[in-house]
Amino acid sequence: MAASQTSQTVASHVPFADLCSTLERIQKSKGRAEKIRHFKELLDSWRKFHDALHKNQKDVTDSFYPAMRLILPQLERERMAYGIKETMLAKLYIELLNLPREGKDALKLLNYRTPTGTRGDAGDFAMIAYFVLKPRCLQKGSLTIQQVNDLLDSIANNNSAQRKDLVKKSLLQLITQSSALEQKWLIRMILKDLKLGFTRETVFAVFHNDAAELHNVTTDLEKVCRQLHDPSVGLSDISITLFSAFKPMLASIADIERIEKDMKHQSFYIETKLDGERMQMHKDGDVYRYFSRNGYNYEDQFGSSPQEGSLTPFIHNAFKTDVQNCILDGEMMAYNPNTQTFMQKGSKFDIKRMVEDSDLHTCYCVFDVLMVNDKKLGQETLRKRYEILNSVFTPIPGRIEIVQKTQAHTKKEVIDALNEAIDKREEGILIKHPLSIYKPDKRGEGWLKIKPEYVDGLMDELDILIVGGYWGKGSRGGMMSHFLCAVSEKPPPGEKPSVFHTLCRVGSGYTKKELYDLGLKLAQHWKPFHRKAPPSCILCGTEKPEVYIEPWNSVIVQVKATEIVPSGMYKTGCTLRFPRIENIRENKEWHECTSLEDLEQLRGKASGKLASKHLYVGDDDEPQEKKRKAAPKMKKVIGIIEHLKAPNLSNINKVSNIFEDVEFCVMSGTKSHPKPDLENRIAEFGGYVVQNPGPDTYCVIAGCENIRVKNIISSDKHDVVKPEWLLECLETKSCVPWQPRFMTHMCPSTKQHFAREYDCYGDSYFVDTDWNQLKEVFSGIKNAGEQTPREMDPVIADLEHRYSWDNTPLSMFRHHTVFLDLYTVINDLSTKIEGARLAVTALELQFHGAKVVSCLAEGVSHVIIGEDQSRLADFKAFRRTLKRKFKILQERWVTESIDKRELQEENQYLL
Repeated sequence: MAASQTSQTVASHVPFADLCSTLERIQKSKGRAEKIRHFKELLDSWRKFHDALHKNQKDVTDSFYPAMRLILPQLERERMAYGIKETMLAKLYIELLNLPREGKDALKLLNYRTPTGTRGDAGDFAMIAYFVLKPRCLQKGSLTIQQVNDLLDSIANNNSAQRKDLVKKSLLQLITQSSALEQKWLIRMILKDLKLGFTRETVFAVFHNDAAELHNVTTDLEKVCRQLHDPSVGLSDISITLFSAFKPMLASIADIERIEKDMKHQSFYIETKLDGERMQMHKDGDVYRYFSRNGYNYEDQFGSSPQEGSLTPFIHNAFKTDVQNCILDGEMMAYNPNTQTFMQKGSKFDIKRMVEDSDLHTCYCVFDVLMVNDKKLGQETLRKRYEILNSVFTPIPGRIEIVQKTQAHTKKEVIDALNEAIDKREEGILIKHPLSIYKPDKRGEGWLKIKPEYVDGLMDELDILIVGGYWGKGSRGGMMSHFLCAVSEKPPPGEKPSVFHTLCRVGSGYTKKELYDLGLKLAQHWKPFHRKAPPSCILCGTEKPEVYIEPWNSVIVQVKATEIVPSGMYKTGCTLRFPRIENIRENKEWHECTSLEDLEQLRGKASGKLASKHLYVGDDDEPQEKKRKAAPKMKKVIGIIEHLKAPNLSNINKVSNIFEDVEFCVMSGTKSHPKPDLENRIAEFGGYVVQNPGPDTYCVIAGCENIRVKNIISSDKHDVVKPEWLLECLETKSCVPWQPRFMTHMCPSTKQHFAREYDCYGDSYFVDTDWNQLKEVFSGIKNAGEQTPREMDPVIADLEHRYSWDNTPLSMFRHHTVFLDLYTVINDLSTKIEGARLAVTALELQFHGAKVVSCLAEGVSHVIIGEDQSRLADFKAFRRTLKRKFKILQERWVTESIDKRELQEENQYLL
């Protein structure tokens, strides 16, 4: 804003101190009516001053926004992204005020959450800073609201540009020109928590009757303040508009018992609840915008045009030619093209940061449409919107898809869909009424959601031990708000565990009273945690507690979570996703907590998912939780069934005991012997059938490689065997030993066994062969003379691995297929020199094991580019046409890897 324009704003005349005085009065007021009165006084005086300042002026852009953004800073996350938390503020204050590092005031700021026994301000950094600053600051500041906004904008801009020196400079201006009271409120604005005791809905309602609704469809606080400056003028058309982020419609938690009643005893839709990032797409011709649930714009990531981004170039041509503009609502997912499955959000990736050449694809799964060709559809029924959605674009698998839905009528169909989602390791299901209209920022209103964790008894829960704690802030100030929990190492027989491995940090699931009572119980046992001298009984990862408790003084808590996911922050190497405390196990001693062994079994049981039980409808039509029967422990033995133990299957009419209680998972059969037939035969022969492989599953039977089978193969935890082996066992009424011809996939232990029994062509070293087997072996043998050098590369790599030569620098590029940009037009001496240098780099790559190719095609893993990057755009365009993407790297990656004698991290060399 220019200086002349700035001077004509209300914010440039109103002292920041006046705003802080009003906020102080609002906070100290006890009743809601009194709080509203103080806010309305501020608002009325602002509007009165505004009218006097801009008398007889038209098209005035000045508004209440400069004050509103300070009162509701949580709604301005993108504009007010300071990157500053309490600890950073404490360090800045210590530095700027030149406080002694070990002095009383410095320690107060740094340890603001630790109770001191005085005023009761523990956990409230702003209040503690106020008392530290009070003797060191002005009695009254000189800044206006506009100047404060300008300085805060400067902090946000310099934070995004990583200019910490300029951030400090702006903070220093705020500190030297503000009173302690003003800085208390500044800190709360920076931390985006004013603690006023009333909600944004109340603020909006006082400001204007249409304010909340307009903000829901625009998420633009400045637009709300400008358009609704006059409380007597309403907006006749408040609706979703192109390129303006709106608050998405949400689903409320369903009560399965009330589903049919909530759906008004009419048919309804069931959809899979996707585990990705909620995202809305706005498209107008070649211009695209992507907005998150909170209104952040991710066009730079996904692509603002068909020429850039991890998604837009791949979906632009999917839209029908008659679709000029549209607004879509959906879920942004990560798609694995190898297994043809969607990745769960708990995996180690961030869909909002995936690069174009990632091994995973960005895929937009669309479930709603809000506008097509300027026609707004929010008031249309969901049924009508679904019909329109099918005419907007042609789905491209793995890039842009329409979320499939089924029509249902009964509670039983909902339960069946939930059980199927559990089997598929999905997050849950959504129930939607076909006649519902789209209501931004509303929860429910015809949309319901069901996750396994919402239903009692469907989740595996863990009994884990509290070993550490963290002091709370805000309403939890002065007490422990979060706990570090752990599992035990298995002790020697007859002894109690003495070593515990940290697993997760949990801080939800209990009431404030339960938290207070737990805090009282453990209060006398907490000890300060010293990072340089940690307790030997508690093994931590990078996550360290503020205080710890010796295991024998602690308690076990029962924790529910959605799944177990990898994490380097905890000693176990994994953690719980969305953990919450369900119960404090008063009936269990500290040493009876979950062990590392128990944790690994749960982790392997369902690929980490903790929903492992089915909900079913009993004879009385009441839902009951039915836990799957635990599979027996057994040792994997190839072809030697006699060694296997089994449970009692007295309810099955057995005809043989050759599979005595062996656990199988049948994914698919053959045309003549479909899946149900094979499962029945297994039960007849004494076997046990599960629908998902676990740690005790003997093998997976699969007649075809569908998506689920490919997923199992990629996990490399289970043997996948053809139905022919099972049929041969049934025909001969004996357990036929596995042979290479039966195997679709072998887990590592089985591969080791086969390596001792068979050569690389599947011919046994010990067992006599017959004519048919010999023909099969010969059909798989190539003439050694026909093998090309490229075909020999895997052989060489295998030899290097077998004899541990692959750790030498001379084989660092062995598994890479590299193309170098040697063909730039050479028209001067400098490009000749560069071409010669790249040719030397090609030789270096080959010398260190790489396969260097002269043609850029499918299968190339890396493209190396020198200083001349003129063909970079061409390479990126060609990459989009390939199924498996290559990485484009600077030449420095090769030279520095060779110099340092090990492969360097690729991300810092990406182009």
